[in-house]
Amino acid sequence: MSIFKTKTVKGGKITEIETNVFYLNQIPDAMEKMGWEMTPKLMRHWFNTKPAYTFTEEIKSKYVAGNEIDIPGERLNDSIIKIEWALKYKQPQDVMSVLINGWASDAGIRQLKKKLKESGKKTLGYEKDIREIDTFSAVNVRQFGSKFDTIDDWYGAMGNSNMKVAVKGYVDKLDSKDIFVTEQIGMYLKDTYDFVGSNEPLGIWSKNGILDKVSSVDYAALYATGSWMVLWLKYNGYIPVINDSFRKWQKKHNEGGDFMVFSDILWMEPLPQNRVIHL
Repeated sequence: MSIFKTKTVKGGKITEIETNVFYLNQIPDAMEKMGWEMTPKLMRHWFNTKPAYTFTEEIKSKYVAGNEIDIPGERLNDSIIKIEWALKYKQPQDVMSVLINGWASDAGIRQLKKKLKESGKKTLGYEKDIREIDTFSAVNVRQFGSKFDTIDDWYGAMGNSNMKVAVKGYVDKLDSKDIFVTEQIGMYLKDTYDFVGSNEPLGIWSKNGILDKVSSVDYAALYATGSWMVLWLKYNGYIPVINDSFRKWQKKHNEGGDFMVFSDILWMEPLPQNRVIHL
């Protein structure tokens, strides 16, 4: 236990209050107590990176929008997040449904043509490494997620994420015209796990988990008014966590590394109307 000293009334006696000490690297344990599965795995991967490594805005933008083939292997994890797990949640279910039906839009076909031209090949989607798939065979993407979503394992692990569509197939001729025969489409998730932006709130945590949104507002109001005794009585052991909390941990312990997150790929048959794409 740690001792916190405060005055319960202005000008009054100093009162000593016992408080539970809660360390940042205990958050994954708290997540598991809440029944979360993937979020603690991602956070432990972050904590286990040594020496410390931080994304800048520039590096983050490069890894999200640039050629993924250039991402160093140590800055990427593609083994934790599984599509099967993601599809337990409504947000990725809805986005996948939209992409299954709409990936071959005008923009998607333009991207398909661009990928074929850049590769100089007649086939796409047969790469093995996720960085190669994402660089050479991805033809559509949709960003999704909101800060108003329910606080759950999905929200903690992926939050604002990207679902991408890769194609597997080959160029052929039909009536003397070039076509792309789509054998399969592959759905996967891409995100960053980082703490760019020092003041972004990440919840109010204790060894037992995170406060819900209503309790978090109450906690913030008590904190802002300096109501320390009430705060201790109601929320002993809870501390607010922001991005800068993790940056300070990195500087103190020289551990914790930002990284890119890829899920595995769910390959499926395209809809009949998207099997043959006229180039």
